[in-house]
Amino acid sequence: MSEDLTKKLPASDKDEILTAIQKLDARLGRLEQTVDERLYDTRPMWHRLEADIGQLRTGVERLETAVERLETAVERLEKGQEELRSSVSDVSRDQIVINDVVRKIQLDFHAIDDRLHRLEVNRN
Repeated sequence: MSEDLTKKLPASDKDEILTAIQKLDARLGRLEQTVDERLYDTRPMWHRLEADIGQLRTGVERLETAVERLETAVERLEKGQEELRSSVSDVSRDQIVINDVVRKIQLDFHAIDDRLHRLEVNRN
């Protein structure tokens, strides 16, 4: 493999090959220069994109934190709502008991009033 294969070629072919290689080298050099220029042109855009992505990440993190807080607040509200329902149910039951007692007192009051009225009538 270390053998120089170009020595076996006619001289005119060697010149053509060398010319082609030189042209390829020149094209490669121009291509590298174009790539470097484009990189230089796009570098500010990439820096801006990186900064924007950083801001977006920060914004997403803030949103995730806000969502977590909201979820916690919703859980507390739901728990409070359940406790309130339970309390309202207790108050409703107590109100029914109170209403029954008030009706009994009213009935007793009417019964006493009737008896008192009859006693007064009998006395006169």
